[in-house]
Amino acid sequence: MSLKTWYIATRPWSLVMTFVSTCLAGILAYASGSFSIPIFMLTMIGLLIAHTAANMANDWYDVRNGVDENAPTAKYRPHPLLFGEVDKATYKKVVFAVYGVGILIGLYLTMLRGLPVLIFTALGVLFGVFYTADPIKLKYLAVGEISVFLAFGPLMVGGAYYALTGTFSWDPMFASIPIGLLVALVLLANNIRDKDFDASVGISTIMTSKNVSQGITYYKCLLASAYVATLVLIYTGTLSVFSIITFLTLKEALGILKTFDNEVPLTSDQITAQLALHFGVLLTVGEFIGIVIGSLL
Repeated sequence: MSLKTWYIATRPWSLVMTFVSTCLAGILAYASGSFSIPIFMLTMIGLLIAHTAANMANDWYDVRNGVDENAPTAKYRPHPLLFGEVDKATYKKVVFAVYGVGILIGLYLTMLRGLPVLIFTALGVLFGVFYTADPIKLKYLAVGEISVFLAFGPLMVGGAYYALTGTFSWDPMFASIPIGLLVALVLLANNIRDKDFDASVGISTIMTSKNVSQGITYYKCLLASAYVATLVLIYTGTLSVFSIITFLTLKEALGILKTFDNEVPLTSDQITAQLALHFGVLLTVGEFIGIVIGSLL
């Protein structure tokens, strides 16, 4: 088993959203006057490790439950565990080890900042594990979109902000809403494409009892809500006015909607994830510009 195979097994392309969310928390922490580069780096590493462990755990349970076989995603996404490129026993041990490292980092940050870090860490681990693990299996209960919104939005940004500052604030949790909505949109795109397959293997998503047309309507509403939420957060002062640069992604968003109106492509989640990444990067850049301009005035 090559190192490259193990690298692919972690689904590294998905980690960019964790990177963006943590950077947003870091910028907001810096704006509050409380920022430490070593703690920021440790928080970033811990969250990336936790996300990696969750990815691997989700693939483990999906393969064990037989829901990844013949899935549309497997037609274009590398899946070493499904295709027998990694030893299952070793894979399971690696998942435990990766989670262990992430939890140790969480415990260390708890010692530095206090019990709330442990609470955020525990919630993150629970969402990550029980997304596909028995007995809860959130993915199978039509609450997947809500779960990833909370995990990659308020919990991740709010938790990272607390780890960096040692103080709780609603502002970073509210500021994370557009990013959380777009990550949820990635899952919705996946569920629209996979609705018939999911129903055939006993997975219940928001789409399994709906038609594609209804799904696209949901997609449009959720997409629009990310932009509307950004405007509201700018108006209330939670986000910098420079975060308006996220609207540079509107052309890309409208292009996706045009594509979906014709046909939901096999890579629907991939192209939505690219939009979420571009939006998240611009949101972070906008907040950074706001801090720089504010320090000069």
